[in-house]
Amino acid sequence: MIVGRTPRHLAVAALVLLMLLGDGGGKGAAAAAPKQRALDEWRSLTGPGAPAPRVFVKGDRVRFYFQIGSHIEEFTANWDRHRLPSDGYRVNSAVLRLKQRMAHMPDGERGWREATVIYGAEWARLTTNLVEALAPATAGQGIYCQGFLADRLLYRDAQGTPRFASLDEAPPGVVVARQLSFEETLSTVARMVEQDLARNHPGETLFLLLAPNPRRFPQPLLLDRQQRQCIWLIPASLYDRTERGLGLSTTAQGFRALLLESHGLALLKNPISSVARLADLGVQSVVRFVRVPFPKPGTRYPELSSGPGMDLRAWEEWLDRYTGTRQEEGSLDLLIDGVQFFPRLKQAIADATNHIHFNIYVFDKDDVGISVADQLKQRASEIEVKVIFDRLGAIGGGGAPPSTPLPADFSSPSSIYSYLRQDSRVRVRPFLNPWFSANHAKVLLVDGTHAWLGGMNLGREYRYEWHDLMVELQGPVVSTLEEEFRRSWAHEGLLGDFAYVVALARGPRPDAPPSPPGDWIKLRLLPTRTAWKPFSAAVQKAIGASRSYVYLENPYLFDKRVIVSLARARNRGVDVRVVLPRVNDLKIGDRSNLVLANYLLEHGVRVYFYPGMTHVKALLVDGWAAVGSANLNHLSLRVCQEQNVATSDPAFAARLKRELFEEDFSRAYELTEPLSIEWMDFLADLLLEGL
Repeated sequence: MIVGRTPRHLAVAALVLLMLLGDGGGKGAAAAAPKQRALDEWRSLTGPGAPAPRVFVKGDRVRFYFQIGSHIEEFTANWDRHRLPSDGYRVNSAVLRLKQRMAHMPDGERGWREATVIYGAEWARLTTNLVEALAPATAGQGIYCQGFLADRLLYRDAQGTPRFASLDEAPPGVVVARQLSFEETLSTVARMVEQDLARNHPGETLFLLLAPNPRRFPQPLLLDRQQRQCIWLIPASLYDRTERGLGLSTTAQGFRALLLESHGLALLKNPISSVARLADLGVQSVVRFVRVPFPKPGTRYPELSSGPGMDLRAWEEWLDRYTGTRQEEGSLDLLIDGVQFFPRLKQAIADATNHIHFNIYVFDKDDVGISVADQLKQRASEIEVKVIFDRLGAIGGGGAPPSTPLPADFSSPSSIYSYLRQDSRVRVRPFLNPWFSANHAKVLLVDGTHAWLGGMNLGREYRYEWHDLMVELQGPVVSTLEEEFRRSWAHEGLLGDFAYVVALARGPRPDAPPSPPGDWIKLRLLPTRTAWKPFSAAVQKAIGASRSYVYLENPYLFDKRVIVSLARARNRGVDVRVVLPRVNDLKIGDRSNLVLANYLLEHGVRVYFYPGMTHVKALLVDGWAAVGSANLNHLSLRVCQEQNVATSDPAFAARLKRELFEEDFSRAYELTEPLSIEWMDFLADLLLEGL
């Protein structure tokens, strides 16, 4: 499995992280020096003139042996095996750590295979050929390899020569012809170098690619032609789990957030809303344990319907009548992946003239999060900047490494809360999570005229590693989101419930900027709130009313009511397609998805596994589109605070279908045969049913 983060959407998982990982408070200037020394040592082991290591592989384990003078240094790594079938190479990454120093090489062990190390001149030749093959054939076109090249684009100039440039500095006229996920990139690299290695090393099947310049590319690449797998090995010096791991201060900080803040301070300043959330949690817990009958799979499925989809006008009237929401005016622009969203957000921050308001689940302490924080701190000297973040989400988000290594010279602060406030006029308030009711929404507002919502938090995996989606909103609907932020800001302050009631009584801000006339569409906000669950009601009803097609992409599809609704829709002749992550950041989620995929496949649902981690939360039913922050699990549908937006606008629905779903269907692996299931998979599925 790709080394990934602990899932942010699960409040219970965040609680476990509090106990195990804390807030990473021990990482700072003191940790930077040992990290830099370790990195320098790794570079000296693999740099120009250094002898190649001996490398051995057995199953899902690898051992490196470096000869250092009169002694040997052993490095080890291990990874989890993929159980999903693949059209190409299976991709993993693993952290490579120093295990021990010894006087001599150990005797050969049974079953270990020795790898051929490709380095020096041969590595240079191989990578030159690889760049030539990987670059698009047409001048002026580029390929963006998500996560693998950070923010760099590989393109051909006017003379046809391959070049690298950051996306922001690409020459005018260069267009991105193709974008690859991290897993697709490594699989493509493995496939391209395979023929070269087979030709130059006949009969050999195991290789280690080791760059001669570890300053530019310090991660070795293990290629196993026999097992059809490619492993990206990240030296621990680039991102050491222990630097954000156990420690008395970090664990104490976690306990303080859980006990004193979430169930101490929150109860004191928000007694009414805390009691309301406890009561709501009790009701929803009962709902969770009410079992729904699973329809039995048939041996034959109905033909797909060729008739019209559901009546969208009648559907919008049902939503008006039964969800307590209303249609509003605004515009929607689709931003797929961090490559589209983050540059747009940073430009909006730079252009802001009045205020910036962020309501975010995870504001991470990695290089991407700190880059946004630095920009907010700079703008706070000129305009109002307010940030609300989820307390448990921030702690959990800072507790585990991303899939790709951080910059070698980067050192994370101990706390994003302290960092934002230090030498700054940024105002920050945490959501304190009474009864684990996380604020899982991601709503970013600028000047009362622009808003962004969706699945992306502020962190490295959303910028470079994961497949995700945000939408940009303009128009009158932004005023509604601004008013929600104003009330939330009051609620998270010291006066808590009292300030919230005052803000509610005052009504909308009289000085809210008017929305300029525009070509607006009708759209609808569908949140999840305490004792108000319009998003859950809309999802269930939409799938149940579908007549033509249901397209769904979500990383945490654990709610049995939704799953059964999908099966029943297919049994009515509806074209039902579901996209799941091939690599889930939640290991137990990988197991649960195997059970889910088999169940859906038995009912004729088409199941796709996206190449890598997809964090997209999107639903398209007969031309009605819904996107946002909510997962399709118990917490997002019934417990946490969420924000989503939906519309029946045909242009937006067509764009979502074309640019997200059809694109992902073409890139993903479609399951055609049932998967092998273990008892641990069923246990994982049972456990996640309640999350």
